[in-house]
Amino acid sequence: MESHDRNVVVILTVGKADNGKHATLAFSCAFSALAMGHKASVFLTSDGAVWGYKGSAQGITVQGFPPLQDLINQYLDEGGRLILCSVCHRTCGMGSPDIQYAIEKLPQTEIGGFATILDLAADGVAITF
Repeated sequence: MESHDRNVVVILTVGKADNGKHATLAFSCAFSALAMGHKASVFLTSDGAVWGYKGSAQGITVQGFPPLQDLINQYLDEGGRLILCSVCHRTCGMGSPDIQYAIEKLPQTEIGGFATILDLAADGVAITF
């Protein structure tokens, strides 16, 4: 398999509890994969689902790295995929399964489930943060 054909799936499960450190590392890793010619997808699940919504990364900077919002924007601008767990989106983004969406997701964010991620990882590698 040529390097440009390999899928790099970064699974991010950590939210804001660590002030964005895991998220910064995850998006830096995924951005690096793109720079190396790989296809990259970041899957946001569990507490990490928070990063798929507008404004969630505002003001977060980890020493030694660009601001998290800039990393996310650059990653998306370079063609990286951002996939938000479908179950997490229904529960985190709405408050309950019966209420209309209260929080707006990032425009490029796709909704997907575990089958989507397993399919991508089957032809590449998965890294978890």
